[in-house]
Amino acid sequence: MFALLVCGTAQAEPTSLRFAFPAPPTSWVNTKGADLWIKEVEAASQGTLEVKLFPGLQLGTVRNLYDRTIAGVVDIAFGTFGELTGQFEKTNVTVLPFETTNCFAAATSLWRLFETGLIADEFGKVKVLTLFTFPGYVLSTTKPVRTMEDMAGLKVATTARGTAQGVQLLGGAPVSLTPPEIYPAIQRGVAAGTIISWVAVPIFKIDEVTKYELDTPFGFGPSYFFMNKEVFAKLPDAAQKAIDKYSYAALTDRLAKACVGTGTESREALATRGHVVSDLAPAEAERWKKLLAPITEEWVKATPDGAAVLAAYRKEVAAASRR
Repeated sequence: MFALLVCGTAQAEPTSLRFAFPAPPTSWVNTKGADLWIKEVEAASQGTLEVKLFPGLQLGTVRNLYDRTIAGVVDIAFGTFGELTGQFEKTNVTVLPFETTNCFAAATSLWRLFETGLIADEFGKVKVLTLFTFPGYVLSTTKPVRTMEDMAGLKVATTARGTAQGVQLLGGAPVSLTPPEIYPAIQRGVAAGTIISWVAVPIFKIDEVTKYELDTPFGFGPSYFFMNKEVFAKLPDAAQKAIDKYSYAALTDRLAKACVGTGTESREALATRGHVVSDLAPAEAERWKKLLAPITEEWVKATPDGAAVLAAYRKEVAAASRR
């Protein structure tokens, strides 16, 4: 009888999920996104689920975590699309230059493109928990850049093909690196600066080796939380419902709002630390816009349904900008 009582009252151990997070735990994506999401999901799972975050490079890098999620090496992963060349061309619509300066609009519009099915075919191998974007790109350099002429021959570290194309069109020399590789590259003189999201500058300590920041029009870098499909399918019903409740559009909306505030905070913080922060002059911005137009033209031609995806993105951005 005692054994039956024990069996009847004992609860099964919660399923533990490994969340690969290849950035410092202080990243805004964690403090304003992943950490809150984990607490909400665990609380709503009725004791059936625990999610353990592995920050830094413990479980992989931005270059291999997509494959590791598919393979089940990790259960959930945060990552960026810039390093997944050729696999998410439609998704990279957010990186096209001069489309919007509104981070909230870019992020929520990207989710809408997925939700409506227009880019869903790129995600068949994983369960998408959220799609969002980082704050816009900044050119952070060791010497001032104000005009196209200042870019001539400048070695610039880039993390995505679109920004690399832009650097080349502007007369610079792109150097393809991952975010953790940028600091030592600039320190050793391999690069004179980088084009990267505003928030990445302090996170990866790039501001310790640069002095000048120029706001650039290279759109917004798309990012994701992915989950292994088979792992999700095997979860208890309560755990699945908890994940469903706090993911998708709701999580994208939260991260999109955080994106706006975090970008502004990062820019202001750099200025207070003695960095020279500036914007392109209107006339110079027009020069850059004309010179960078081939990036969008090439993307439309090379991307399946590129014209339709761009048109839909512009429509969603216009709608989101009015919210």
